[in-house]
Amino acid sequence: MAEYPVCLSQSARELAQLTVEEVQTAAKEVVKRKKAAKAADHNPPGGDMRKKMWRQHRLRVKDAVSMVDAEPPGFQAARITGVNNLRVEAVVFMQRTRANIQLLVEISRTMRTHGAINPFRYDAVPGASGVPGTLLRMEQLERDNREFGRRIMEVTSEVDSGLSYKQTLESRKMKPPPPLELPAQAMAKYAAFDIPLPKSDVELRRLFRPKIYFDIYLKDARPLGRLVIQLYTEAAPLVVLQLVKSCMCNQHSKFMVTRLFPNLWVETHLPLPPDSLLHQPLEYDAKVIDHGASSYVLSFSKDDIKGFSQHLSFAISFKPLAVVNGLRVGFGRILKGGKICDCIQSYGTKNGKLSRGLIFTECGLL
Repeated sequence: MAEYPVCLSQSARELAQLTVEEVQTAAKEVVKRKKAAKAADHNPPGGDMRKKMWRQHRLRVKDAVSMVDAEPPGFQAARITGVNNLRVEAVVFMQRTRANIQLLVEISRTMRTHGAINPFRYDAVPGASGVPGTLLRMEQLERDNREFGRRIMEVTSEVDSGLSYKQTLESRKMKPPPPLELPAQAMAKYAAFDIPLPKSDVELRRLFRPKIYFDIYLKDARPLGRLVIQLYTEAAPLVVLQLVKSCMCNQHSKFMVTRLFPNLWVETHLPLPPDSLLHQPLEYDAKVIDHGASSYVLSFSKDDIKGFSQHLSFAISFKPLAVVNGLRVGFGRILKGGKICDCIQSYGTKNGKLSRGLIFTECGLL
């Protein structure tokens, strides 16, 4: 307690001290009342009983079992995530990928072969060669045609047409071809040799207009058909004679297609024996056939008139070529098979190299 100023009297000092002690005592009483009120708020009347009841209630609730299923519903993670379907989807994807790859491969092969193979969706695998089956079908077709023709010949009309049976047969007969007229200018050079010629028109045609044929097959694919060629003997006698001999002996394996220029011609080689007369200078007549008059003309170059070296080389034109008149010697024309020549043009290139092999499977003399 700080000392009062000396100026105060003893009684004033006692009075002031007494006043301070009363203030302190009153403050302590106020603090006690606040603590008592706070304790009263925490412990209301009957608070112990309520705590006891609350503890009993907690014990009862702790052991209580609900009669209603309040558990949350379960879920299948595999169904929601789709794990089980991943394998199936992977298999389907791989199958679709393989099918697409196979489709692209077959489309590429079809474009390269120009449709000469069967599509991949056919189950039957094509054989290595279709020639045997084609020949069997042709023979069966020929038999069916003969049987059909026989049945037609036996048909009699129920209506009187006024024509006798003999007149009907004569009308059905084909008219014979006109007699062969040999070019006088071409035959004049043989007049001095006094060569005896056949009298009948049939023998003249066999000698001066022989017909040969070639069956062409597309390698590893299918047969293309038959070419029927008429040769002109007076144009190049030795060349025609060599082709006729080879075809009569069916030497189809010796004929080889070496080069093919689309929209121009195809070149073929025939190996010659060492003692062949074609190694010597040739007799020819380049005016017998006009190259600009028609397509599908057989010819050889005038560079070979001094004799062929190792093989007979001739070409078949795909269109009229008037520009080669005087440069090549024509000695034959294609009578049947022009569509085959149009078809094989797609298997050549601009430099003459073949994209697919062409093979002669048979040849002969008609």
